[in-house]
Amino acid sequence: MAAIGDVNLAAHNEERWWFRDRSHTLPGGRVVLRVTDGSNWWTFECRNERDDVYCISGSDWRRFARSRMGALVTLYSRDDGEDFHMIRVR
Repeated sequence: MAAIGDVNLAAHNEERWWFRDRSHTLPGGRVVLRVTDGSNWWTFECRNERDDVYCISGSDWRRFARSRMGALVTLYSRDDGEDFHMIRVR
């Protein structure tokens, strides 16, 4: 799995997270990302804003971010044959 992006969650990230897709694996337009940390599942709304800049938002994202303020969060691309992305919280 390639790292898509990471963030140290701060209050301004609670509504949305803007990032560059370092892996260049996310499609253009609006997509729904099915995400797991290995034990929990979320559905994040993701949209391509321009070039390789994306924004994750939505109610699942807000709940996820609110409870993890200050943590380093890394989103990973999905592996071949999988229909989900991995997320790591440190």
